Amino acid sequence: LIVIFKLFFTLKAEAWAQNRLQEWYFWFNMVFVVMATAVAQNVSDFTRTIATSPVEIFSILANSMPYATHFYIDYIAMQSVTHSMNLLRYVNLSKYKVLSMIYDDEKAAALSEPEDQDYYGIGSRSARWTTALVIGLVFGTLSPLIWTVTMVNFMVCRMVYGYLIPYTETRKPDLGGVFWVTQLRHLFHGLMIYSALMIGVLSVRAPGVAPMIFVCPTLVYLWVLLARFDSHFSWRNLPFHELMSAEGKARRAAATKMEINDTYVQAELAEWTEK
Repeated sequence: LIVIFKLFFTLKAEAWAQNRLQEWYFWFNMVFVVMATAVAQNVSDFTRTIATSPVEIFSILANSMPYATHFYIDYIAMQSVTHSMNLLRYVNLSKYKVLSMIYDDEKAAALSEPEDQDYYGIGSRSARWTTALVIGLVFGTLSPLIWTVTMVNFMVCRMVYGYLIPYTETRKPDLGGVFWVTQLRHLFHGLMIYSALMIGVLSVRAPGVAPMIFVCPTLVYLWVLLARFDSHFSWRNLPFHELMSAEGKARRAAATKMEINDTYVQAELAEWTEK
C-alpha cells in the first residue's frame, strides 16, 4: 500500500503515505476484523443488503456479533504476545545477520534499518492500536472481561513501544498531530458501530421497544459530535496571536515583532563574495 500511495497519490511529503495507510488499514480492520462475523464470507452480499435496506444493519449486527465475544477476548489477549515479540526486533536482527556476512558490522547495522514501514510504520501501528481499542469499546458491554484484556494490552503497549520508539528504532518524520487526530476520528466511527450494535441488540432481545428507542438518538449525537470535532478545534494552524504576544496567553494581544540582530548568508554565496 505504501508503494501505491507514493506512486499514484499526490502527497505533500512521504510521511503522508503513512496517514493514508492509517485510514485504509483502519477501515479494512473494521470490515474484516471488528465486523467479520456480520460480513461473514461474502462482502458483496453484505454491502448489497446495507445499500438496499439500511435499517437491516442493526439486526445483522445483533444476530452475529454478540456470539463472537470469546474470539475477540482471545484476539486482544494475543496482541500482547505480538507486542512483546517486537522487543526482539527479529526482522532487523535477521537482516543484520545476513548482511554482516557481506559487509562490516557498522554497514550491516545501517542497512538493517529501518523496520518495514508497511507494518511497523506509525500509520499501520496507529490503525492497529485504534482497532484494538474499538474492539474493547464495541464488545465490552456484551462481555465486560474484554475491558480488562484491552487494558492489559495497552499497558503492554506502553511498556514495549515506550522503549522501542524513543530508544531503539530510528527516528521517523511526524506530521504534527495528524496521526493522533485521525485516531480520535476513528474512535468516533468505532463508537457509531457500538451504538448501532446496541440498538440492534436491544431491538432483538429487549422485552419492548422502549430501550431501543431510548438509545437511537445516540447515533445522531455521535454524528453531531464528530462534525463539531472537525470544525471547532483549530489544530492544523498555530495561534500566532497567542504565540507572539508578550505573555503568550492573551488571545487577542497585539503581536510584537521579533528583533533579529544576526544576518543569514548562504555558505555558497559567502564563498563567492570572498572570491
